[in-house]
Amino acid sequence: MRYRSWRAVLALVACSWGLVACTSEPVAHIGSTLPKAEIQFVDLQGFDRDLGNSLSNALPKVEVAFYDRIAPSALPERLQHWMAAVESGGGEVKVTQPKSSVTAKSPFLLISAITSIWTASKMAKEMSQDARFRAASGFNADIVLKQDDRGDTVVEKVVFIQRGK
Repeated sequence: MRYRSWRAVLALVACSWGLVACTSEPVAHIGSTLPKAEIQFVDLQGFDRDLGNSLSNALPKVEVAFYDRIAPSALPERLQHWMAAVESGGGEVKVTQPKSSVTAKSPFLLISAITSIWTASKMAKEMSQDARFRAASGFNADIVLKQDDRGDTVVEKVVFIQRGK
């Protein structure tokens, strides 16, 4: 009798495994993420993974939005690396002024402060050698500014736009 109950348990386990193997949906890998056309900036390595994945999957445009108020002269270093990678790959980084009737106090000062952040040749050289930033080499970047409710100019989003081939 003992032998029969053991066979029944083995048969039940084999049937369970067979049913599990027949599922139609593949199991996603823990490290993989789907490419996103819109990403929220969080200063963590997961942001680099998400942005790199989206840029390398040939999306024509990827927008990076911010949870916090970011001054144009204080772009986070993690994002500066992506800007340097765009430039080192032959891309262009431009700044789009806010759409308002009020003119910025010193737009030339603002633009020069932004562009000087990532144009250092050392950073550009490092980015060209770092494999995780290579996905940005086929893109231009547009830093879109806006006026917040206080009247300050802040970064609304950064848009990576795929360059023509």
